[in-house]
Amino acid sequence: MSNREQISVELDAEVASLLRERAAEAQVSEGEIVERAVRAFDFRALLAQIRSRSDLSADAAMALAREELEAARAEAGNRAT
Repeated sequence: MSNREQISVELDAEVASLLRERAAEAQVSEGEIVERAVRAFDFRALLAQIRSRSDLSADAAMALAREELEAARAEAGNRAT
């Protein structure tokens, strides 16, 4: 398992309520919901960066982003062992 770091974040009351609702619906911690959201945002940013630097189609950019994500996960897994 990867190293974890605890952080504190202040949220608007409405956003905090939404976070608690989504966590309860998914039966996961609020931290897991936040982590998923940050990872999804980072993935979209990576995809936008790839597309802005090339003439790849949306599908080709998505395939390349998936390959990079898999490579990063494999590298992280190798460091953990």
